[in-house]
Amino acid sequence: MPFLVGSRAPSLARSRTAMDPKIPSSISRLFHTNSVPSPMDAQEINELLAERNQELSVVSKEIERARAEVQRLENKHAEVQGVVHELEALMSPVRRMPTDIMAKIFEHAVRDQDMPKPDPRLAPLLLGQICHSWRSLLFSLPCLWTTLQVDFPSGAKEWERIMQSKIMSMHVWLSRSKAVPISVFLNHPRGSQIQWAALMLLDKEILTLGARLKELTLHFSPQALSTLLTFTQSPLPYLEHLELQNSNSLPANDNPPALILHSAPNLRRLSVSWCSLDLREFQVPWNQLLELNLQYDASSFWNPVHSDYLQILSQCPNLTTCFLGVGATIEDVDPETIQPVTLTNVHTFKVSVYVQTAYLRHFFDALRLPKLRSFEIKNVSLALGSFTGETECLPFLERCADTLEAISFSRMDVSDPAILSCIAQLHHLKTMFFLPGVLRLNHSLLTALTYGSPSTDGASDFQRICPSLETLQLRCSSAVPVDAVAGLVQSRCQSEPKLKRFALQFSTFEYGLDTRDEKIRELRARLQVYVEQGLQLYLTKSGLSG
Repeated sequence: MPFLVGSRAPSLARSRTAMDPKIPSSISRLFHTNSVPSPMDAQEINELLAERNQELSVVSKEIERARAEVQRLENKHAEVQGVVHELEALMSPVRRMPTDIMAKIFEHAVRDQDMPKPDPRLAPLLLGQICHSWRSLLFSLPCLWTTLQVDFPSGAKEWERIMQSKIMSMHVWLSRSKAVPISVFLNHPRGSQIQWAALMLLDKEILTLGARLKELTLHFSPQALSTLLTFTQSPLPYLEHLELQNSNSLPANDNPPALILHSAPNLRRLSVSWCSLDLREFQVPWNQLLELNLQYDASSFWNPVHSDYLQILSQCPNLTTCFLGVGATIEDVDPETIQPVTLTNVHTFKVSVYVQTAYLRHFFDALRLPKLRSFEIKNVSLALGSFTGETECLPFLERCADTLEAISFSRMDVSDPAILSCIAQLHHLKTMFFLPGVLRLNHSLLTALTYGSPSTDGASDFQRICPSLETLQLRCSSAVPVDAVAGLVQSRCQSEPKLKRFALQFSTFEYGLDTRDEKIRELRARLQVYVEQGLQLYLTKSGLSG
């Protein structure tokens, strides 16, 4: 095919020229060829070009007029549409909504957040960006500004200016709450220092707010906490919850001074987490507390200590919930001087074991919780071996058998005879988590908890352990037979009360082929019928520590 000079769209051009009767055939036949026009044709082509250019100019002007008209209509459309939107806004139900209902909506918008922050992308600041009336209503409602979380930076350019800005925004935010009691949560990242000037500003702000504090949480380094405790010297008439936590990533010997609350008549919940807890000098209204959380930071490089918890608990007759981190005591406790401690209202008790000492056994032997419903114990030590004291809580649990409904063992290497003897007495147990360490992965709990086939006289081949169990979570070795797991779930789902939730973690530290994925697939298939009947089934893999 010859190259056609000046031809960009042959088919389109041919169709258009063929429809123009004013172009002679002597010229149109030259289209799409390389032929040279004759002198006579060239003169006629020039005349045609002049006519077409004049016609093209006329059409271009018409297009410009049409475009101008379209632009005018579009502008008119936008103007009318703007008026329509304004008129529709006048008829909006939100405009006619009573102020008290709008206030309730604002309250729900703020309450639905985990923790309000001074962020313009979140409520309540986001609501103030809608219109003037919303902003006026927003600032007139103290209840929207009673809770605040401030995360202070760990280090950045213009760090001091950012700190001052955050403290100022905190001041402005809480000033809008008027005289309403407030909840303040202040966090500072691990491993960074706060300049003294900024600490003094923050301490002054907290001290100013002391008379209105309902909840206060401080997550700072021990050095910073030592500076920020000035508020404890003033009356705290509304304070119900106080949480003081060391945010350092590594333990240290520098601890804040003893907590001394001069006046906190409504304190009900106290949480203290330091590297070492010497509670002997604490002056706290222990007898008012309903919830007590005494933890401390531990690591593989640190063995923190604490004072005798029993002396503190004996002063807390109204406790309902208690979380303790148990390790070594600051002073040796003479077993002969230990007196039993009875807490008649405690229903939830959690213990973290950091290091094995004789104190753990003495502690559980002396403690009496006649209304305990939920118990959790966790070994947080990095030691791989078993603690001999990991069974010392079992007699305590047996004393609580009449009321206990939920137990949890995490990384506790309790022997099969010991754990089976204990749970055999817990007839009211509804929830059980048994997540042992690597030394007890091949336990016999699967077999013991499986109901046997009914015999001819209607009795069971095995004594039914934990007959009220509805939630069960176990950690086993990957060597556990699939038939044993399926048998346990089937027997529990075919009896009353039926098992509602079953979770199994396959853990392994063995060498060789990892068959856990295959076993999980097989178990899912075999237990699918019970899932369809409502069973919540969770089959997962875990590492050595879970």
